[in-house]
Amino acid sequence: MLQRLQEDHIQLKMDGTRNVWIVKPGHGSRGRGIKCFDDLIAIIKYATSRKKSAIVQKYVENCLLLDDKKFDIRAWVLVSNWNPLTVWMFEPYIRLCTDDHSLEPESLENKFAHLCNRCVQEHSDEYEEEDGEGGTMWSVATLTDYLDANFGDGKELWKKIRAQCMQIALYVMHSCQEAIDNRLGCFEWFGLDFMVDLDFNVWTLECNISPDLSKGTEVLERLVPAAMTSAWDMLLEFPPKEEERDVEHGWDLIYRGKEIKRDVIQKRFWLKKTLLTELRVGRPFSMRDALQVKLGSWTNLFLNTQDRVKVVKKVSLKSKSARRDSTKSKDGSSSDSEADS
Repeated sequence: MLQRLQEDHIQLKMDGTRNVWIVKPGHGSRGRGIKCFDDLIAIIKYATSRKKSAIVQKYVENCLLLDDKKFDIRAWVLVSNWNPLTVWMFEPYIRLCTDDHSLEPESLENKFAHLCNRCVQEHSDEYEEEDGEGGTMWSVATLTDYLDANFGDGKELWKKIRAQCMQIALYVMHSCQEAIDNRLGCFEWFGLDFMVDLDFNVWTLECNISPDLSKGTEVLERLVPAAMTSAWDMLLEFPPKEEERDVEHGWDLIYRGKEIKRDVIQKRFWLKKTLLTELRVGRPFSMRDALQVKLGSWTNLFLNTQDRVKVVKKVSLKSKSARRDSTKSKDGSSSDSEADS
C-alpha cells in the first residue's frame, strides 16, 4: 500500500507528519509576509485577508539540516536566448537559518528558524557573514566538506544535488518559454531557491526575477563580481571552450535547444492559457494536460504507444506466472508419483 501511494504521490517523502504549510505573498520579496501554519482555518483567514494574491505551499518537513539549522540553495540562472532556449547556471551558494529548526507549534512563528532569506537572517543576533561552520552563508566547498564529514563522499552527494538543481531549472524555463517574447540581445537573470530532503532529493521553493546581487558576505564578495564579469562571455556568444571552463565555479551551460517555429510557440501558449482557465474552475490536472502543452497533436500517438507498452508488460507478466504455475504443477505431480511408488 505504501509503495502504491508513493507511486501516485511523488511528494509523499517530503510531507512529514505535522502537516505544516507556508504562505507567501504572490508578488512579495525579501521574505516579507511569509508565515508558517499547521491549521487550515488559519491559512484561509490569512490568505484571504490580503489585498493581493497569496501562495500556499507545502512545507518540506523532512528537510536536510546543517548543524540542526534549516538551509536552502540559491542558484543564479541566466537565459541568454528564449528561442532557441539557452540556459546557464552559476555556482550556487547556501543560505542558513540562525536558530535551530523545529516544527513544534510554538516555533512556527520564529522566522529565524524557517526563513533562510539573508535580508531576514541579518537581523538576528546570531548572524555571521563568514563562510564556514558558524556562518550563515556557505560556499559549495564548505557544504561539500560538511557532507563528506557527516555522510561520506561529499563530492558525489553534491554532484547529485547539483544535477537535480540544473534539471529543475531547465523545467522552470521550459514552462514559461511560450509566454515570453524573444528579443535578440536581451537576457533574463533569475534566482532559483531549492531545498534538499533527508534522501538528498531536491525540491523547488520559488523562482525570483531580478535577484539580489549585492555582496556583504564572504561568499558573495567572491561570487558576485565573478558572475557579472563572466556573464558577458555568454551574452556575447564567446563562452570559454569546454576544457577551459570551470563548471564548478562559473557559468555552466545547462541547455541549448533547437529553434521552434513561431506558430508552434503560439499554439503552445493558447493551449496552456486554456488549460489554466479550466484548472481555475476546479478541473483536476492530468498527465495528458502536460503532454498536450508540449506535444500538441502528437499526444494521442504518445499515449497509445505507452498503452501498448503496458499491455506487452502485462502479457509478459501473465506468461511468466503461467510458466511458474505449470512448473509447480509438474513438480507436484512428480512428487506425488514418487510418493505412490
